[in-house]
Amino acid sequence: MLEYFNNLIAGNEELLANISNSILITIIFLTFCFVVILFRQKDLNKLNYKREYINKNYVNILYSSNWEDEDLPVLLIIPGNPGQAGYYKEYMDLLILKCDEKYRACVLSHVGHSPASDKIFNVQDQVESKLQFITSKLEPGTKIHLIGHSFGAYIALKLFEKGIKLEKSVLLFPMFDNMAQMPKAANLRTLLNWQTHIIGVAWLTGLLPYKLKNKMIQFYSARFSKNIQDHISITIAELIAPDALKNVFGLASSELAAIKDPDFKLIKKHKDKLVFYYGMHDLWAPLDCLRKLRKAVPDVNFHIADEEVLHTFMFNSCEKVAKKTAEFLTGNTRYDINNLIPNFDMVAEAARADGDLEYDFCDD
Repeated sequence: MLEYFNNLIAGNEELLANISNSILITIIFLTFCFVVILFRQKDLNKLNYKREYINKNYVNILYSSNWEDEDLPVLLIIPGNPGQAGYYKEYMDLLILKCDEKYRACVLSHVGHSPASDKIFNVQDQVESKLQFITSKLEPGTKIHLIGHSFGAYIALKLFEKGIKLEKSVLLFPMFDNMAQMPKAANLRTLLNWQTHIIGVAWLTGLLPYKLKNKMIQFYSARFSKNIQDHISITIAELIAPDALKNVFGLASSELAAIKDPDFKLIKKHKDKLVFYYGMHDLWAPLDCLRKLRKAVPDVNFHIADEEVLHTFMFNSCEKVAKKTAEFLTGNTRYDINNLIPNFDMVAEAARADGDLEYDFCDD
């Protein structure tokens, strides 16, 4: 057999050249992929992620610089979707300073999002991951405050439902009410229909030269903020890995199916430990959701952000949101409901007139 192949190759120099070229191209391609991965890992190291093994899966976590002080209460920050912790680095650092370092904090990435996994995790998996972190990684008796952003607010409420002993918690731009009916849901469904193509583009983007890819990310990020910071660019690069995007889309599909009518009895039970922070023009948690919440729990503690503070506050409003969060945690801030009602209605009507509120969940 060996002699047969020797004769075949000896009589066909072109075949031998093609084989050699194929081997060379394969080596070059693998080397290029290795360099891309090396640079990506080098950038991720700038975020100071710590990889923890939670519930049989690895999760990247950001810890505040004072995390080792076990006497301090914990601020557990739960992301929205996408669930990479890196988006919240500036917010976490500012929050600790605004609280005069009386707390320690961590941001827990969603399982499957960071590090990316080829296994797809649903809503329940994300809740269980946070529950396991609390029960297995935190010292018994630790005072825990939850800060849930967007979908993270839904997870925070689920943790209250699980009976975990929790302190005063803040829900930022909370998306926990009939997600499929939110104004942004139609856009999300379009993305889900195109997810195969988007993931394909992400795979090709990963093969681009490192500096070119970084320029593209900075150009895209400029839509959200003129002065995009390094930790945001690095986290976006982490997001556009194919496995990470598969998990983002997979979780989004699970959210649409799982997030239905809120458990207002649960909110009423824990209302003294909950602060709801809504955006004026938020299409994932519109003011009509707040109207519905107020109708079910009239004395709920809620606040409305300044007009320029967006749902994606991590890009441009970390300072303002960190300051407000610190006030919620350290003080007893509460709107005067009697004075707010006419203003609230005026704001809601103005937002609706601008096309920001497409659904009215409450019968006045």
